Amino acid sequence: MSFKRTALALLFTSILSTTALAEGQRVILVLDASGSMWGQINGRAKMDIAKEVVGKVLSSWKPEDDLGLVVYGHREKGSCTDIETVLPPGPLTIGEYMSPVKALVPKGRTPMTQAVRQAAEALKYTEQKSTVILVSDGLESCDADPCAVAAELEKSGVGFTVHTVGFGLDDKNAIAQLKCMADETGGIATIAENADELENALKQTVEAKVEAPPPAPEPPPVDTKDFTGHVVMAEGVELPPPFDQVVWVFSSALDGTAGEYLSTEYGDDGKYDLPKGGALMATVTSDLAKVLVPFTHEDGKPTKLDVNMNAGIMQFQGMLDEATDLPKDGPTWTFSKADGSYYGTSYGGAPKNLFNAGDYVLKLEYGSAVIEANFTVVPGKVADMVVALGAGLVDVSVTYDGKQAVSDGTTIELRKPANISGEKERVATEYGSNKQFKAAAGDYVIATTLNIATAETPLTIQPGKTVAVRVNMNAGFLAVKAPGATRIDVESGTPALDGTRERLGTEFATELNYAANAGTYHLKVYGAGDAIIAEKDVTVEVGKRLEVTLP
Repeated sequence: MSFKRTALALLFTSILSTTALAEGQRVILVLDASGSMWGQINGRAKMDIAKEVVGKVLSSWKPEDDLGLVVYGHREKGSCTDIETVLPPGPLTIGEYMSPVKALVPKGRTPMTQAVRQAAEALKYTEQKSTVILVSDGLESCDADPCAVAAELEKSGVGFTVHTVGFGLDDKNAIAQLKCMADETGGIATIAENADELENALKQTVEAKVEAPPPAPEPPPVDTKDFTGHVVMAEGVELPPPFDQVVWVFSSALDGTAGEYLSTEYGDDGKYDLPKGGALMATVTSDLAKVLVPFTHEDGKPTKLDVNMNAGIMQFQGMLDEATDLPKDGPTWTFSKADGSYYGTSYGGAPKNLFNAGDYVLKLEYGSAVIEANFTVVPGKVADMVVALGAGLVDVSVTYDGKQAVSDGTTIELRKPANISGEKERVATEYGSNKQFKAAAGDYVIATTLNIATAETPLTIQPGKTVAVRVNMNAGFLAVKAPGATRIDVESGTPALDGTRERLGTEFATELNYAANAGTYHLKVYGAGDAIIAEKDVTVEVGKRLEVTLP
């Protein structure tokens, strides 16, 4: 594929109208919200331009095709795991889709490779044709190899394609990474340079179907191969499948590090054409293992390089408890080196990975349950490791009165019991009337809140078990109308010894509609100049709506 320069909007419109040709196409947009998206093009932040483009392009989306959204770098600074599947692939509702897009605030790093993998898994890429559109303005910053992952996804997927967009990008290595991901999956790789091109392209392409740009002619074949490479897992131990799918990234060698990108090749044993001679660097990657090998190559003369990954294989098994396996979907394994630096990430209940030899720390996360453990990788060896979370599930349903389900805006929090200071640490939060939590075994509290109605229910989570919690908030609704009011306060029904009352809620409006626990409340209505124009005591009953007009 050629790496053509055009506008971001042109690529979006082209992709969204040419990749979704098959009935029921499934697509996920992977959007860069890393800190560098604050960079400006013609006086506007790249993030703001991207938001505008996404909104305009959605208007031409086919209703029969599913669309999802994955975002990275928008919640934490310096995190390589800050990747969120904001919307799973499904029928497009523009307002629902644009709401989280508009709220994005660039903050963190660029784990774009893992974001593409997460999008592929959300699309169930091994079961049906899937397309990922990656928009990035920077270089992969989390020790992942985009080419290797793209090749792996292409090999194991069913018609899997990645289209890449480099937005305001002039880093040659970053451009090479995006091009490689597209090339490996048969996608389109494009660079967008400025907002003016973007606007002009949108006007031309939103109204009409745009054909994908034709591929550039392939370079003439080279008759000779001047580099031979062979990779082993450890001395005397060959790499077994699937870890024999090695990725070679060749670059110039600069002070012992990789310099200018040259080319990418694949396989643990092969012959390749190197584009230039001199002091070169081979970055050799297989799964999570990677080595950098400097070497010297003379143009026109054969070079042979044997690479020892000095690696071993770890086979993990995640458990809810000693008898219950973790499911395939949901668990996340994050690996760090002994010094605390990030090494890699894997997914699923029982991942199998290749590591460079050494000491590591794993963090297994499943829902709110987290456990850490140490392990050591021995060169040339295959080791098994079982990690038990001691976790269980909580199935929560919430009603006003034991019968009527609460509104979707109800906050449901899983909290730990009160500590010595009386604080109850929040573990996880969901919204609605029926939600499920995954957490480590132990004692907890379910705290629910809707307006001024609250409830707390203690519970105990047991390893591998599901506990059902049915919360009755013992609440009704308080509806107040106060024509001419500037503010309505809801206060506690019983004053303190000093005559003051606790203010429970305030609306700067002429109407108020609150869920409230059963009991007595005191209403205060304020008018111009913050003068009290009405007061009244009212009583809310369980499962009933009380309507009051003041004054």
